[in-house]
Amino acid sequence: MIQHVDLSQVVDAAPARVVVTRDTSGEVTNVGFDLSGLPRVDAMLVGRPVVEVPALVEHLCGICPAAHHLAGVRALESLAGSAVVPPTAVAVRRLLHYASVIAIHATSLIVTHQDEALALRRFAKAVMTAAGSPGHFPSTAVPGGVVAPVDASQRDLCVALAADTLLVAQRLAERELSAVALPDLFNGADVALVDDDGYVDLFGEFLRATASDGSLVIAGARADQWDELVAEAVPGSSAPRPYLKPLGSGSGAYRVGPVAQLRVGVMPTPVAASFQQMWRQSGGGAASARAVVTVHAVEAIAWLLGTPGLDEGPVRTDWSSDLPAAVGVGWVDGARGLLVHRYSTTENSRVAAATILTPTAQNEPWLGELLRAAVGDTTGDEARAGLEEAIHEADPCLPCSSAPAGAMDLVVDTVSASTAVKGA
Repeated sequence: MIQHVDLSQVVDAAPARVVVTRDTSGEVTNVGFDLSGLPRVDAMLVGRPVVEVPALVEHLCGICPAAHHLAGVRALESLAGSAVVPPTAVAVRRLLHYASVIAIHATSLIVTHQDEALALRRFAKAVMTAAGSPGHFPSTAVPGGVVAPVDASQRDLCVALAADTLLVAQRLAERELSAVALPDLFNGADVALVDDDGYVDLFGEFLRATASDGSLVIAGARADQWDELVAEAVPGSSAPRPYLKPLGSGSGAYRVGPVAQLRVGVMPTPVAASFQQMWRQSGGGAASARAVVTVHAVEAIAWLLGTPGLDEGPVRTDWSSDLPAAVGVGWVDGARGLLVHRYSTTENSRVAAATILTPTAQNEPWLGELLRAAVGDTTGDEARAGLEEAIHEADPCLPCSSAPAGAMDLVVDTVSASTAVKGA
C-alpha cells in the first residue's frame, strides 16, 4: 500500500541558507548557517505592561510554543520573587512540557516512521489537552500556577494510552541506537537543566554545564544567577554567540539539546536510563538522543499521571502584576534544548528590556562545526547531502529541520574570504 504524507504539515517554504567561505585557492575557510533571516523578537516586549507578556510569549514561536509559554511565565514569577507554585500546578505544567517535547520529536519522524510518529503525537495531544492546552498555542500556565487541575476523565484516557506509547518509544530508540551516527567533533561544553540531585530534569531548577572531557564547569546554578553564567558575544544579533562566562569568550562555546541532556547527567526514569547507557557506549548521536529523551518524556508523564492530587487541590498562589523595578529569568529545557527568557521591568510594571535566548542561537557554533565537517573536500550532491545531515543533527528550531532527506529547501552560497571580510 502506498502511503502519502502531506509535507506542508512539516515543511515550510522558507529556505535554509548555508554560507561557504573559500580563500583565493578555493580552500574552505569557514562554513556557517545563516540566521540573519530570523530577527530577534525580544524588542516587541519592551514597553509592554507586564500583564500582557503571557499572551504575547506563547505566540512567539509556532514550532515550540509550549516552551516559550512556560519559560515566559517562569520569568514573570521570578520578577515577583520566590513565589511557591502549588504542587498540583507544577505537575500540570510538567505534563504540558513533557508532552510538547514528545510532539516536537515526533514531527521529525513523520516521513520515516509514520505510524510511530502518529502514535506519539496522539498521546502528546491527549496529554496536552488534559493539561489544559487543547489548541496549538498553550493556555495552561498563569503566573503563580495554572488555570485548572487535570480533568479526571482526561487523565484516565492518557493513562490508557501510556503503556502502548512507551512501547512505541522504546522501539524507536532501539532502531535509532542501531543506526550509524555522525562523529561528535564538538569540543565545547554541554549545558542542560538538572534537579537538586543532579539528575536530568527538562523542567529543572538548576543549570549544569560539563566540558567536553566530562568535567564540571557549572555544577548547578539557579535561574537568578543567569547573568553570572552566560554572556552574548554579539548582543542583540540573530547569531549572538553566547558563551559560558566561567570559560571566557574564547573557549566558552556550548551546545544544548538532547545530546547535551544525555551528556550532562543521568536520566531519572529507568527505561530511558538504560537506553542512555547504550547511547553513551555507542558514541552517541543526535537522532538517537532525541529518541532516548522521548522515552524519558513518556515515562515521566506516566509517573505524573499517577500523582495524587493531579486533578484536585490548589492550582495557583497570588501573583501581583504591580512589580518593582527588577530582573527575572525563566527557563525550560525543551525538545531542542535550553530556552531562556530574561525580563527587566520598570517601576510602573512595564518591560524595560527583554532577552530571549533560543536553542538555535546557542547551538549555532556547534552547527557551524558540523557544516564544516560535512563540506570537507566534497562537492555537488555529496556535499549537499552532508549539509542536510548536519542540519538535521543540530536540529535548529526552523521548519527545515523537519524536512525528509533530500527534500530540504537548502540554499548554499559560496563567497570569497575577501568578500566575507568586507561584508563583516
